Amino acid sequence: MSERVRWLDGWRGLVCWLMVGYHLFFDCILFGWVPAAATQWPAVFATQRFIALSFIFLSGVSSRFTRSNLRRGLVTAVAGVIVVLASYVADAPIRFGILQFLGCAMALYHFAGKYARRVPDKLAPWLWGGLYLVTRVISYTTFINVPWLYWLGLRARGFVSFDWVPFFPNIFMFLLGAWFGGRILASPPDSRLRTAGAPKWLAWTGERTLAVYLIHQPVLYGLCWAVYRLSA
Repeated sequence: MSERVRWLDGWRGLVCWLMVGYHLFFDCILFGWVPAAATQWPAVFATQRFIALSFIFLSGVSSRFTRSNLRRGLVTAVAGVIVVLASYVADAPIRFGILQFLGCAMALYHFAGKYARRVPDKLAPWLWGGLYLVTRVISYTTFINVPWLYWLGLRARGFVSFDWVPFFPNIFMFLLGAWFGGRILASPPDSRLRTAGAPKWLAWTGERTLAVYLIHQPVLYGLCWAVYRLSA
């Protein structure tokens, strides 16, 4: 971002640390230390949703500050390919995970964001929020017999992915974030939307979100594997 908004960095940093904790918990499930049913515990499910939606929303916010959404999108998409390849090596395959979605959303916003920004400010949050809710219901309750449309949010029965962030409904959460980013830009320079701070360690983490995302899971998985081998 060309202009740092510290409380957004702090929010992003908080979500990074929650992600690290969630993935450590998930690795404990993979190694049999925690029952698989734990992923359906309400607190665990709510944490997972908060992490994913925060990353998508904040990425949308950042789309209004960045110098090039296309560059951001390409970098994120390449990182997503690396994560997907690693997921198959770890026997926990990812099919259209969050990095793949974000890369596509950023690149699309580079070309089509000007049309989304034409939606009136008073209408935009209701439109994007409403479309998110409607398409989420459709995506999570509808199954089709076309297996390759999973990236759009239309799954065939039996579809499996350890991280699935389909284009619909999540593009609307991204656009909601982009709308909010516009509100920040339109606010006075001394408004709380621009000047609110965050703990330095959270903001520092939030500025390095992609690096944390790429590094943390191999480290966590490696540590769990070492403990598993030593205790075998």
